[in-house]
Amino acid sequence: MRTIYMAIVAAVIALSASSALAATTACPSGGTRVPGSKVIGGLTVDGVCILINVTVTGGATVTATGALSLQVSTVNGGLLVFPGGELDLNATTPGTGVPTGTSSTVNGGTAGSNASDLDLWTATINGGIALEGPSNNSIPTFCGNYVNGSSSFTNFANIATIGGGIAPVGVPCGGNIFKGSVSLTNVTAFMGGDTITGDLFCTNSRVS
Repeated sequence: MRTIYMAIVAAVIALSASSALAATTACPSGGTRVPGSKVIGGLTVDGVCILINVTVTGGATVTATGALSLQVSTVNGGLLVFPGGELDLNATTPGTGVPTGTSSTVNGGTAGSNASDLDLWTATINGGIALEGPSNNSIPTFCGNYVNGSSSFTNFANIATIGGGIAPVGVPCGGNIFKGSVSLTNVTAFMGGDTITGDLFCTNSRVS
């Protein structure tokens, strides 16, 4: 079971990387996409990029200098966050990640390592999550998401909010639905109200 699970996580990362690294359009240096527009061939986020009602095909990469806010938008081909980058799904960016009350979809999974901040609200993520090590200044927040696929959270420096209670921004955090297994490694997290249809693996982690 564990071997199969780790293979799935590796596949999520590989899929996201292969799609997102092929990105050809830059935001904001190449211009911020207007509402209703489409990006074909992938997107590289190299600064503060706010996408509202935009469809990206070919994956998205958030670079070390990037901060992406995705609102009422869809990314096809996976989403990859490089060290130092910031990801805010249905939340404001950069900074505290206040929820916008919108819903966005990522097809192909979401992966990243050592992001500066992670705030994922009310998103549909098809392909799972594999996220490692947000910075010491970050309080990672995951509220009200629907995740179709196995998920991995690793080496979080601070206590994460993964569903339930009050989010760090002071608003209620809805439970997440994980349609697959969830793995926590070196993580302390609030996880009230979550639904996990697979197994929950905890290694050197604490859940309340």
